[in-house]
Amino acid sequence: MAGLWQRIGTFIGAHLMVIVPAGVVVGVLFPQTLLPIKPLIPTFFAIMTFQNSLSNDLAAMRVAVRRPLPIVITLLVVHLLMPLAVFLIASLIFGAGSPTVAGVVLEYTVPIGASTIMWIGMFSGELALGLSTLLASTLASPFTIPFTLKALVGTTVQIDTLGMMGNMAYMVAIPALLATLLNEASHGWAQRTLAPATMPLSRLLLPVIVATNATGIAEPLRHLTPQLVGIMALMLGLAVGSFLVGMALARVLSKGDEGRFVSLSFSCGIRNVTAGAVLAAQYFGPEVMFPAIIATPFQQVLAALFGNVMQRILAREKPRSRSVGPDD
Repeated sequence: MAGLWQRIGTFIGAHLMVIVPAGVVVGVLFPQTLLPIKPLIPTFFAIMTFQNSLSNDLAAMRVAVRRPLPIVITLLVVHLLMPLAVFLIASLIFGAGSPTVAGVVLEYTVPIGASTIMWIGMFSGELALGLSTLLASTLASPFTIPFTLKALVGTTVQIDTLGMMGNMAYMVAIPALLATLLNEASHGWAQRTLAPATMPLSRLLLPVIVATNATGIAEPLRHLTPQLVGIMALMLGLAVGSFLVGMALARVLSKGDEGRFVSLSFSCGIRNVTAGAVLAAQYFGPEVMFPAIIATPFQQVLAALFGNVMQRILAREKPRSRSVGPDD
């Protein structure tokens, strides 16, 4: 039975490129069926964060905090350079005064998404670096979001700082801390034994989370117009560009460290789209909300795609590094 349980987890991990898009399709086709599950999604995230953090330790966290340059540069790219680039691209396509521009910019002012930790764990990234970057991004967002929106689209917003921090604590910080402390207290037993035992559960929750989050785009997709199709194409292109920028930046900052390469790539590619949708509903109209909603499935599908791309890149480079001796 234990062997079957492990094979299920291995199967999901090996077929993410099929399972994640299938989850999006299920969410779009059966939104009402999945609606009752929606309140459980933060808890599912917390379970996945806990499982992925069982291999973390306090020493790794200390190293990440003591060497903050990769975190600082990633935050500058994510919170300053990317929103500016997105504003220029969207303004060129839709016109500077278009509500669509505000929606696209809003999507790229929100902090790094909590699902980053899930994907970093799935593709064996450096969890301590990813977690530190995510928490720093969330802490900075009450200042960066109002500043960026005011500077680029001229809109003043107020951020529910306590609500955002509370969600992040529940889904990421607390489960990650508990798992790290458990691994420390058990002298590695959590990493050696508990992490493999709970891995299939974590991976089973992934398609459920993807499908449930995709229910938000079911209604807009039933009333597609040429302009909405254009917005979808733009958001897809920007999402691809974010991962490519992340991978390029990670190549420079990781200095050959595979775990850092994976962590920094995902940190640049995944945003907290839920926060974007909430802000759009509070301060803007439906035209602004659509880019934030449609970004959800794109991010998850592309995370699976680029996770596999990163694996292939790293696999190709391993033989080269082994063939280069210390005297070469």
